[in-house]
Amino acid sequence: MPFKLRLKKTRQYNVLSRNVLVISVELLDKTTLECTLSADSTGQDCLHNVCQRLSLHQPEFLGLRYMSKKPYPKVRWVELDRPLKKQLDKYAQSPTLALAVLYYIHDVALLQDDVTRSHYFLQVKQDVLEGKLRCNHEQAVLLASYSLQAEFGDHQPDRHTAEYLKDFKLFPKQIGSEGEVGALLEAVVWQYSSLQGLAQALAETYYILEAQRLDGYGQETFMARDERGSEVYLGTSLMGIDVRPAAGHTHVFYRWNDITNLVNNKRNFRHRVSEDR
Repeated sequence: MPFKLRLKKTRQYNVLSRNVLVISVELLDKTTLECTLSADSTGQDCLHNVCQRLSLHQPEFLGLRYMSKKPYPKVRWVELDRPLKKQLDKYAQSPTLALAVLYYIHDVALLQDDVTRSHYFLQVKQDVLEGKLRCNHEQAVLLASYSLQAEFGDHQPDRHTAEYLKDFKLFPKQIGSEGEVGALLEAVVWQYSSLQGLAQALAETYYILEAQRLDGYGQETFMARDERGSEVYLGTSLMGIDVRPAAGHTHVFYRWNDITNLVNNKRNFRHRVSEDR
């Protein structure tokens, strides 16, 4: 006589996958590392794993970030003291992280480790190319020449021509027209050739020093609303707070030294500024 078995449905777990977390971390040179961690590892454990494998000895300037499931903010920072898996399960599109500079500096002498300095240079270079740091054509040419010296060493006339360099990403994305880029490339080749003998590590340092002068250096920007409900870009940096209307070019900058009080109530921030400002 035929019969049926009614089995209770249960979730099937792979014991290994439940206890082990494999994370892909994109480095600042666009290569990736895979980190194998325990399921209860913190963000700090992951950062330590990455920095140890890179022989990077100043991890205090760096953090890990990921793409969020939510439309805003699209990029979130890993909270280093909390379990990593819980954060990624709740907020991340995928178990993929990116190593990035979390704390920017005002004194390049603080970067005493060569590997840390090189990664810091790559982050600042990325900020320039993505247009986060605003620069004019003269500054763009100088930065590009330092970048080439850092990557290739001394200029080789028969190799490092404008034609050869045209496919390299050297300028901020807002510099876009073909004629504009062509003229700038010729200027870059000349500037690059003048750096003959400059050590590659020193070229990285000079790049950082030049980038520190640019508008937007070390700034993280958020969408917000002012007291009138108008949309503004709120930029925070090691120098202070920058408030820029979404529909306009004027902005107001408040230095940290001028801010006497900063109050947070849920999603609202209020700050009081010294009258002597």
